[in-house]
Amino acid sequence: MTQTIAVLSMIPRLSYHLRSQLPNLRISNVSPGQVDTLSKLNEAEILIADCDLLIPYANKLTSIKWIQATWAGLDKFIPHVQNTRRDYILTRFSGESFGLAMSEYVIAQIVNYERDQRQQYENQRLAEWKQEGRLINHRFIHDLTIGILGIGTIGKSVAEKLKLFGASIWGMTRTVPKEKLPYLDEHRTVDNLPDILKNCDYIINVLPSTQDTIGLLNGNVLEHCKGKNAVFMNIGRGSVIKETDLINALEQKWISAAILDVFEKEPLPKESKLWSLLQVTISPHNSGITTAHNVAKLFAANYARYVNGESMINVFDFNKGY
Repeated sequence: MTQTIAVLSMIPRLSYHLRSQLPNLRISNVSPGQVDTLSKLNEAEILIADCDLLIPYANKLTSIKWIQATWAGLDKFIPHVQNTRRDYILTRFSGESFGLAMSEYVIAQIVNYERDQRQQYENQRLAEWKQEGRLINHRFIHDLTIGILGIGTIGKSVAEKLKLFGASIWGMTRTVPKEKLPYLDEHRTVDNLPDILKNCDYIINVLPSTQDTIGLLNGNVLEHCKGKNAVFMNIGRGSVIKETDLINALEQKWISAAILDVFEKEPLPKESKLWSLLQVTISPHNSGITTAHNVAKLFAANYARYVNGESMINVFDFNKGY
């Protein structure tokens, strides 16, 4: 009997790429908000879904044995399944392609900031030929010490790519690694976070949103950065620091700038002060873009493991929260 895969997603051409990867499976596109949406979802054993679309049905799934999410972070979804059955496998979308995309974002933002591309664009707009400040006296990546908070799949990728440019990399994880990681010059656990903040030119947050990471940088924590006047970059989750505390860190000059792809509240409200601060660079949560090809490729790899009873990729641990 042909296996049916239910797809609840707005990613363009996802079904096409799934059929290309797994031509022997039956792909059932399910539209959200329809009278028969739930019944169609419950006809399948396996579901590929955008988490926001799945939330209304999360407590009513009866036959699902495996959900492949199209998102890397599941913090918006998990609260809706806290008190429901958990006898299914939940896997996240992450991996090499996602890590590469976010590494490109990090490198681009560092180069843009260090070479003051914002000022160069303004000079161009005014037809002014100027070489001053960071335009002429900028740092190269190999001059920088960069701290990465969270050395999971994405953090590891970011560290490896920056290491290729010669940066000195400090990494923070929840526990001590069992062996030395070749892409880290220094390692610290959460208890020694101030060491990283005091010694790094850039602090890059890649942490997921969990009970342990929410508010990790709240209050005066970023005051440890003031000796280096570091740049703070957030590509993890906005919940790691309250917006008011981040603004205070900028105004107190504990950090010199903030490059933000994620926020405490998304979309970032128009009235947020972050929009008007010259030291802030904002992007709309697009440092890592989910593409149909990459989702289908990961799903195909996981499907092979699923049918063979093997350990799957990016399995979400309900106890750890990631």
